[in-house]
Amino acid sequence: AQLDPVIGPKLNSPNYRFLTTDKKLAVTLYYLKDTGSLWMTANTFGIHQSTVTKVITEVCSAINKLLGPTYIHLPRNKDEMRQKASEFELKFGMIQAIGCIDGTHVALKRPPDNSQDFFNYKQFFSLNIQAVCDSNGYFMDVECRWPGSVHDAKVFANSCICKNLNNGKLPITYLTVLPGHDAVPNYLIGDPAFPLTQFCLKEYQSCSNNGQVIFNNMLRSARNQVECAFGRLKARWRFLTRKVDLKFDSIPTVIYSCFVLHNYCERNKDCLIDKEEMTLQMQQHVRDEDSSPNMPDQVYSYNNSEGELVRSILTDYITHNLPDNYY
Repeated sequence: AQLDPVIGPKLNSPNYRFLTTDKKLAVTLYYLKDTGSLWMTANTFGIHQSTVTKVITEVCSAINKLLGPTYIHLPRNKDEMRQKASEFELKFGMIQAIGCIDGTHVALKRPPDNSQDFFNYKQFFSLNIQAVCDSNGYFMDVECRWPGSVHDAKVFANSCICKNLNNGKLPITYLTVLPGHDAVPNYLIGDPAFPLTQFCLKEYQSCSNNGQVIFNNMLRSARNQVECAFGRLKARWRFLTRKVDLKFDSIPTVIYSCFVLHNYCERNKDCLIDKEEMTLQMQQHVRDEDSSPNMPDQVYSYNNSEGELVRSILTDYITHNLPDNYY
């Protein structure tokens, strides 16, 4: 009902006059919320499967256009950037971090064209979805356009957020955390598959001192936030946990709308999530990463000197600012 006043006017099209706006919303939410199929949705509402497909695409397009810019966006100015960093540091102790980045796969039926591009390292057809979440688990950036075979690091290298970070199009702030050292920029936290740059940090592959061990532990704890966010997302919109049976061209639109609706629900304090299902989805995400590790890509999972320097400064900062009873 809360969605109707927002997107209802966009759905008052001459298409499917026999379907009210409420019914279009109901069809879409029913399809997204469960592990059912187009056939099940069509049968439940007494309409043809082709109509269900068109209604879902229409509603999700409206959601993305009208709600997307409000509910999914990166910090738009330096004050918002500082606020994100402050919240992240307060919760996880990682100064200047603004979010966590990771990929998750959404299973597809065999695509009609170039199907080999969509066959991923986990041995099924998929889209590789890249998402960035903040310290509260709200998604700030989502890319839904990459075939499942594309490595996480390559997705990141070609993503809008990476290009905007490197081109200075995001309101990055810099902070001198240790006297006599370079200022540290805002950055994202990724897993070992991602590159190490000044704007994307990951753990040490092998630790040579206690400071690096502590840094790794804190970074992993913070990175768990995106796994929790994916768990909540998939528990709420279980459409994302099964093979998608929509027309291929509409799939990215529908997936993105799940992220928009997730943030909408989270910000409106809609906690109607099956906690057991949420835990199951989180555990499944971790199991997938552990059992079929997305190994670093030889081209894109590089470590550059700027990233090494930022990580080293943060490691020293964390080591020097730990409470006495930490050890």
